[in-house]
This record gives sequence, structure tokens and C-alpha cells, in this order.
Amino acid sequence: MAIKTLFAGSLKAWGLPYFCLTDNGFNDNLLPMARQKHPPFLFELFCILQNDTHGQTDIARELLINSGVKPEDVIVVAKAETFRVVVYFNNCKKADLVRAQVNQHLKGAFRFKVKKIKNENWKVKTAKIFSVFALTNKFDIVPSWKQKSYRRTPRMPIIIDSINAFGTGLHETTSFMAKLIERREGRFQSFLDIGTGTGLLAMIALKCGARHVWAIDFDPEAVVAAKQNLKVNGYSQQMVRRADIRCFHAPKRFDFVAANLITRDLIKYKRQILSTVEKNGFLAISGIMIENLSLLRKAFGIKKLRCVKVHKGAQWVALLYKRIL
Repeated sequence: MAIKTLFAGSLKAWGLPYFCLTDNGFNDNLLPMARQKHPPFLFELFCILQNDTHGQTDIARELLINSGVKPEDVIVVAKAETFRVVVYFNNCKKADLVRAQVNQHLKGAFRFKVKKIKNENWKVKTAKIFSVFALTNKFDIVPSWKQKSYRRTPRMPIIIDSINAFGTGLHETTSFMAKLIERREGRFQSFLDIGTGTGLLAMIALKCGARHVWAIDFDPEAVVAAKQNLKVNGYSQQMVRRADIRCFHAPKRFDFVAANLITRDLIKYKRQILSTVEKNGFLAISGIMIENLSLLRKAFGIKKLRCVKVHKGAQWVALLYKRIL
């Protein structure tokens, strides 16, 4: 699918213009350093947001993606009420090119800057900020580099060894999904995680009693990250598979399906997603901005589904449905 098709709708929904790449997809010259050998210096393309009231982090993220940056290379770090959106490049010209492309469409709302930094692995730099935190009442997220210093709590630790995939638990939507799964503990035997990212939701499902788990993601780096995280937590890597929901055919239906995607993709691939849910099974969906809630509920307001729970945050929403037909 061409990038201009994939992201045009959401950028228009925010009232932002969008610029098109070629129909062949990404421009290889824009690949950031995350997938290349570490150079002597790095160039940090970043913006700092004082809040995320109107989904500014996702606006920044999608503009970067639409400029040729892969989704897994965009890092969003939350600290108190401040959000930092970052991408690392090994070439200043490339960083400046993306900065110019993105900034011309922001109309002064916020601006990206480029900074030259010391020879330091981008993962190491981010790891300094990413620390232990309580994801839910039952689970702690523990970065692998904090494992030795981690002090046990009443919650169960989940080790995250890789930070280069979406779903570390820092984002509100991941937290919502984790809580929806946790509160149905013991009520499902099989579980499907669509767009698994780090594999976090799949591990929560396993800890909540699921015996048969599939975790799928289209991005090969997310698959690698999820497998690594499952391994360090003592689970089989075989449950992680590379698959595209657009053409995914599940071998069976699942008691619980989790899909943390953006609103447009949830609606567009509703049929494929619903086909994976067993009768009387649960479907948890998130990645929905509050302003898109009515649109989402209209699309999923069908006879097959009954909404049983809605989680609302400051900017994001998650919903739990039960398939009744």
C-alpha cells in the first residue's frame, strides 16, 4: 500500500495537509540510523510537547512516518506532562530534509529541531529515560537493563528487553488494553494480539491464564522485538508470527482478540478482525482518539457485537466488545 494512501486520511482528519511519496513506498535515502551501523555522530530530530491534549504526539508521529520514517523508528517518551518525539539519523542532510518537510505542515503549532549528539547508541540514550513503572494493579514493566536493581512489589514483573517497537506500556492505549485483558483473567483460553509490537499484551494474556496465544505484526523488526521479549520472560517465541491483518487467515477463532491500531485501520479492517473472534469471545480495541469515538462506535455498532466496557482517558479511548452472534 502506498504511503500517501495509508496516511492521507488521518492527516486530513486533523486538518493538516500531507505530502506524497512515490507509489513504490519509502525513499531509501531517508532511512534513519536505527537500522544502520552506528556512525561516529548522530543527528537527533526532535520536538518537545508540553501536553498531548489534542493528540499532538500522533500528529508528529504520522507526519514523520509520511515523510519516509518507519513507524518503529519514531520514539515517543513521556515524562510527567511533557512528551518528546524523537528520530535519530546518521546524516545531517537527511535529518534536515525530514525536519523541513514536517515543519512546513505544522503551521507553527510546534516545531521539529535537529541536534548533533555524541556517538551514543540511540537505544542506550532512550534507555536512560525508560524506567520501571506500574502498568496495572497486577503488572510492573521492568526494562531489562533495570532488572538487577528492580525491587519486588506485589505486582508481577514483565521484562521488556527491546524498546524499538510500539507497545512498551508507556502509551495510554497500551495501558487501557492491559487493564481490559487483566480484568477478564480466567475467562479466556485463547488469545490473539493483532499488531503485537513488543509482545506486551500477549505476555499479559499468558499471565492471565491464556493457554493458546498468537501474536502477529506486519513489521519484521517488531516481530524480532516481540520474540526477544517473550524469550527473556520465559515464553516460547513460536507464538509470534509476521502477518498482515489485510490478508490474515487465522487457523481458528480466539476467545479474546486485542487490536491496538489507529481508528481508520480498525474500521477499514473490521471484517478481518471480527473473523478472528469466537462467538461469546471478547474483542478489545484501542488506538482511538476521543474525537473519533463516535465514528468508531458507529462502525462497530452491529448485531454481532455488544459493547461491555469503555475506557476513556484524556485523549484516548479503548473499548471492549463481546461477540454475541
